[in-house]
Amino acid sequence: MSKYSSELKLKIVNEYLSGHRSFGYLKKKYDIPSHSMIQEWIRLYQQYGEEGFERRLTKTKYSGEFKLRVIKYRQINRLSYRETANHFKISNGSIIANWVRKYDEEGFEGLNRPIGRSSKMPEKEKKISPKKLNESEREELIRLREENEYLRAKHEYEKKLKALVQKRELQTRRRQK
Repeated sequence: MSKYSSELKLKIVNEYLSGHRSFGYLKKKYDIPSHSMIQEWIRLYQQYGEEGFERRLTKTKYSGEFKLRVIKYRQINRLSYRETANHFKISNGSIIANWVRKYDEEGFEGLNRPIGRSSKMPEKEKKISPKKLNESEREELIRLREENEYLRAKHEYEKKLKALVQKRELQTRRRQK
């Protein structure tokens, strides 16, 4: 159970948002260990409302493809972990940081690995799903997705470039008249 109740968090957030109290004042008044904790509560409230304070009983499970998409989105848009988490409605930016670390160390396979202890059952006894990809197929899929992403970005760039060229030509024609 959380050390601070949802009601207390809401009370502190409302005091801060009303503009009458500072982080320092609220930290002292309610014996909160850090300003950042109050800032996090405010962020949760602004993003999710009062439900942001409720403790989730189950962990959200994300597919490897979703994790990879989040990582790529963050890289392309040069966002922080927190900004990326907000965009994808992920509770904490550190989750994405862990995904990036696993992806850097183990590749796509690291993103698909289940959380927790590994099974002690020998590999030959585990059931093999017919839809599982082998290593070369997985690498090919990743390569194709990256190429697809590159081509989409290139297409968008070319559209914007064409629009800029047309705009400049139009301005040049107007000046000549």
